[in-house]
Amino acid sequence: MNLDPLTILLMVLVVVAVWAVVELALTIRKARSSVDEITRTANDTIEQVQPIISKLDGAMDDLQPALKQADPLVAKVDVALDGASVSISQLNEILADVSSVSGTAAGVTETVSQVASSAASSVSNMVNKITGKEPADAQRQIEGASAPQLEGKPKHAAPESPAYVTYAPVKAEEETNEKDED
Repeated sequence: MNLDPLTILLMVLVVVAVWAVVELALTIRKARSSVDEITRTANDTIEQVQPIISKLDGAMDDLQPALKQADPLVAKVDVALDGASVSISQLNEILADVSSVSGTAAGVTETVSQVASSAASSVSNMVNKITGKEPADAQRQIEGASAPQLEGKPKHAAPESPAYVTYAPVKAEEETNEKDED
């Protein structure tokens, strides 16, 4: 046998080709087993997920009527909130009017008290002039009867905030006395 370099090269190429075919066959066999395992796992997963998907589909079917009713309900709630907002606004206006009336009534009461005090003082002065006595004690008592004013405002004036009004508690005895007088 004649072993020239070309023959040796051909033999090496044949051996490498056989080795490559064997490696390719082994790789394809491993790949096929891996694909079979992945397919089996995917099928098991799909079988487990199908009941969950069917339950979710049924739940969505059950929710459809409720979702259709939610839009009108939201619209009704919106209308109710708008009405409540208007009512609260009107209530604030009414309370502001009540506050202004209370302030005016307190001012009238203060004025009446001052007029009564002034009249009593005048009567006291007249009596003192007629009797000739010093008006010291009587005059101080009458002047003390008038309500003091704070910075030009009556003592009983209502607060200036039109948004909130605070009323003093009334005892039950006073209410019954007022009802009996009417």
